Amino acid sequence: MRIAFFSDAYHPRVSGQVASIDEFCKCLTERGHDVCIVCPSYPPERMNGLPDPFRTIRVPSGSAIISEDDRLALPWRVSGALRAVDEFGPQAVHVQTEFSVGALGRRYCRRHGLPIVSTCHTYYEMYVKWYLPLLPEFIAKPAVRIWLRNVYAHDELIITPSRRIRDVMQSYGIDREYAVIPTGVDERMFYPRPEQAATYRKELERNHPGFTRGALLVYAGRISQEKNLEILADAMVRILRDAPDTRLLMAGDGPHKTDFQKMFRGRDLQGKVIWTGLLPRESLPVVYSAADLFVFPSVTETQGLVTIEAMLCGTPVVGVNRMGTAEILEGDTGGFLAENDADDFSEKVLTLMRDPALRAKKAAEAKERARRWTIGHACDEMEQMYIRIFGK
Repeated sequence: MRIAFFSDAYHPRVSGQVASIDEFCKCLTERGHDVCIVCPSYPPERMNGLPDPFRTIRVPSGSAIISEDDRLALPWRVSGALRAVDEFGPQAVHVQTEFSVGALGRRYCRRHGLPIVSTCHTYYEMYVKWYLPLLPEFIAKPAVRIWLRNVYAHDELIITPSRRIRDVMQSYGIDREYAVIPTGVDERMFYPRPEQAATYRKELERNHPGFTRGALLVYAGRISQEKNLEILADAMVRILRDAPDTRLLMAGDGPHKTDFQKMFRGRDLQGKVIWTGLLPRESLPVVYSAADLFVFPSVTETQGLVTIEAMLCGTPVVGVNRMGTAEILEGDTGGFLAENDADDFSEKVLTLMRDPALRAKKAAEAKERARRWTIGHACDEMEQMYIRIFGK
């Protein structure tokens, strides 16, 4: 089957949504399907000369101002991209976003008589205070709900990566057919790497003497406002009072990295935290395996791929009891769910740090539970959905 993905987010942007597209495209390609990704263009200096991993049609785009990652397709220049899509001849179209390229995908489906299948990756209502700061929340949140009702009004099927974001969409009055299909993680890449992890910790110690004397906590993800990193900074202050040798490794990059580095310094955490910047995805299993705990304070996750990746590597997780994280760690399986509060978050971390036997138990639980979200299972469901909706 020839499948076209329309997305406003793709490389060089780094996000769970981009990782989701890549994981599904890789698996579908391995199963003999032909995939094509329609996405915004970026300036050459942002692309760093790296080739796209799959067939890609870049729609001429300009800056959306919000951040350098966000792009808007230029309406008067989309005809060439649409001709390229016609040449590809998709038998199925999967719309991944709600903005300009997503709208282009919906338009393409209507023009060619194809059902509109979409995925909702983002809990937009939780983003308004950071990305629409001039609008009072009592105006911005209802406006987001109205906008989403209009965007999804004619979609044949809406896919959500978790039950929680499906329930949110239904609460908005978006009365369509839904399918919960989580993004799967490739367990051929994400598995415990004890020998490489030991080497990595030695390198950390060599470059930062004393850094691995105590417990090593790892966060991986975008460094941005919606990730709730202030809770992590405050929790780290409390953890250090009880366990002063604890250290934190922040793996990732994002539009607010400089702001958060300043915040962490303001809490006297310099020397206690390493900021690695953006790491290649293939290096993450070693980082997860080197960690004593994975810490993830985000409250906006529609799923939370990094949590699953860490768990597959045998690393227990402390996360906030919200949205996708709550679904993954349901019943405190594979770690602990904390309230959205630095005191409770730090106490959950310290509980696992103080008890090696409990930490080992949670590590074993994490590996077992995370196997529910492997790419093979997810791709089976996605394939079956494409066949049902678009026909053989």
